[in-house]
Amino acid sequence: MPSYIAKVSQLETIAAVDLGSNALRAVIARNHGGTVEIVKSFREPLRLGEEVFETGVISPEKLKKTEEAFIRLFHIFAEFNVTRIRAMATSAMRDSKNGPMLAARIAASTGIEIETIQGEEEASVIFGAVSNHVSLKNKTALLMDIGGGSTELIVVRNNQILAVESFKVGTVRLLKLAQESLEKEILYQLGKMLTFIKTHIKIKDLDLLVGTGGNLRRIGKIRKKILGKPSSELALFEEINHMEEAILSMSYVDRIRRLELDQNRADVILPAIMLTHHLMQALKIDSIALPKVGLKEGIILSMLPEGPTKLVVRD
Repeated sequence: MPSYIAKVSQLETIAAVDLGSNALRAVIARNHGGTVEIVKSFREPLRLGEEVFETGVISPEKLKKTEEAFIRLFHIFAEFNVTRIRAMATSAMRDSKNGPMLAARIAASTGIEIETIQGEEEASVIFGAVSNHVSLKNKTALLMDIGGGSTELIVVRNNQILAVESFKVGTVRLLKLAQESLEKEILYQLGKMLTFIKTHIKIKDLDLLVGTGGNLRRIGKIRKKILGKPSSELALFEEINHMEEAILSMSYVDRIRRLELDQNRADVILPAIMLTHHLMQALKIDSIALPKVGLKEGIILSMLPEGPTKLVVRD
């Protein structure tokens, strides 16, 4: 057996699954004993929240589609010799009346047990991933994760969580609103967010804003690839402002062509960037850090023994 294959075969291979309101995401990681490397990523745009946020249930069609996605995922895990899996579901599954039935079906067909977690636990897991990538020592920071069904805010001081709140505002929830109603809802939710933040810290003391979630990662990629900036892990307020104006002026098709977005991203990116723009404006902060991590990377870290761990992610 070649030495590289022998070496890889001795590494523990684990997987994390994030069943979100917009998409199913998963990563496979190999544990090198202090360094954990993401070796495979998987994403399928299921849009569970599309129906749940209107009807309270997942349709038979989406139930079948989700179960089939997990079966495909199971075969990928088998190919990579994954030995441990942890799966978490967020806002859409929390709000759906038949979410437990879907979880039971997936467990029966694949053996993958899904934990439907509350927003506070979701935020805590995300914090684990962010703190692994961004230095929060001696800083007052606000972490914002924009998902399809909810937005989590985490107030941090000196690398310790002060407070966590989950808000029922997400990109899939906002999709059906007309432009004027969309703006009103974002401003309404922003008011609640600012009340929460001011309860725990003074705005003037805020050193750092960190954003996570698929749409914010995509904003970072647009910054680098389309705007020609050197990094995708940071965006300035004026760049966010410029992106919002540009996206508002584009049709759905133009967003796909000019911004190189897939069909599942071209619609939800607008509410995400509007919320980010309004929050940055209210906080009077000129930049947002956009690390390449989120819930699924946090799940990976939650599966490992406590201690110094370097997580290596792919772009």
